Amino acid sequence: MTSPADAAAEILARSGMTQAALCARAKISRTTLDAYLTGTIQPTPAQLERLAEAADLVPDISSTERPQPVSERFLAVLEFGDRFPRKPKPPLVNLGPVWQAARDRAASHPKST
Repeated sequence: MTSPADAAAEILARSGMTQAALCARAKISRTTLDAYLTGTIQPTPAQLERLAEAADLVPDISSTERPQPVSERFLAVLEFGDRFPRKPKPPLVNLGPVWQAARDRAASHPKST
């Protein structure tokens, strides 16, 4: 995932503008843009969108939910379970010959109505 500072730097690079020109179009101070680029200030998605629009770029900002932390107890249970490998299951019984014999018997004895 791209950091906000990297996103701001990419917008500046793709714009082909100087920092001063981009700041003027985005209506932000040069100090603010420098803070974005160095990571001193993390721009919000709305601020990055504003920079992208000032650079005549279509903003492509996506986000995903942060995964919930897993408890230490749950991890302990998983690690405990790894100590006991799964037993192999016996092969399934092939019922094909049984069904074929039943079909053969049914075919040799026609139904009486």
